[in-house]
Amino acid sequence: MLKIRSFVFSPIQENTYVLYNEANQAIIIDPGCYFPEEKDVLNDFITQSELKPQMLLNTHCHLDHVFGNKYVADTYDLTLQLHRNEVPLLDYAPASGLMYNMPFDNYKGDHIFLKEGDTLILGEDELKVIEAPGHSPGHICFYCARQNFSLC
Repeated sequence: MLKIRSFVFSPIQENTYVLYNEANQAIIIDPGCYFPEEKDVLNDFITQSELKPQMLLNTHCHLDHVFGNKYVADTYDLTLQLHRNEVPLLDYAPASGLMYNMPFDNYKGDHIFLKEGDTLILGEDELKVIEAPGHSPGHICFYCARQNFSLC
């Protein structure tokens, strides 16, 4: 059974989620940690809970959802997973950040592309990928049928 811990990060007040199971495997979704102190809060939770991050996911790549992608990927040696249609938004995020006087180092690594119907497995738990374009071109949700919840 998955547990969910949410954090509110950055001046934009973005929601970051850490899902984790009994084996302490974890998924980090939309890391919006902008300030060093926020990165410390996320890392402290993961360290103190003895979690082992397995995946880095973006529901979409608006500025506030990607601030911490590079930090999480580098810290936990993860590859970003997102919908293919979000790549242009991810690439544009640093320019968008400058418009809000919020410069940051963007994720520049490889991608794993997710699409409708894909299944992400964490131990005995599954998340189904549901495409939900509109808010952004490749917005996706992660649905856990076993516990009947979704994160979008």
